[in-house]
Amino acid sequence: MIQRIQSIYLLLAAIALFCPAFLPLATATGDQAALLATGDNYFADGTFWSKEHPAGYSLFILISGAISIIFMYKNRPKQMQSTGVLAFASAIYIVLFAALGVLNAQRLPDTASVQPGIGAYPPILAIIFLLLAYRAIKKDENLVRSSDRLR
Repeated sequence: MIQRIQSIYLLLAAIALFCPAFLPLATATGDQAALLATGDNYFADGTFWSKEHPAGYSLFILISGAISIIFMYKNRPKQMQSTGVLAFASAIYIVLFAALGVLNAQRLPDTASVQPGIGAYPPILAIIFLLLAYRAIKKDENLVRSSDRLR
């Protein structure tokens, strides 16, 4: 059924993955002229956005994956597998943008300081929601298998 708890978890994961598209991943403070002088740096305006980087479009693939998994409710094993793959892909997304942020922050002047932005935390919540959805799908599958044994 579509109105199960795993659907709520998957929807919350999609919302959490949608947040970094509009929230900064990191902010740099310091002399604005020095930040602008870094050239093609993603911190030139003082913020690091996922939408400014070409790999940021992978975020929309993750969002559409989370929404499409909701409609796989008739095939629970495939839904479990897809949820696990999406959780792994979300972890790769976090590592990728953390590495890109660190590499771009290293090119900043020594007087600049970088702090993580509010957009860096929702993908971590998305992984938690995906793992909760996986657990709920597995619980449903075990319930169906145990009822099949009773027949």
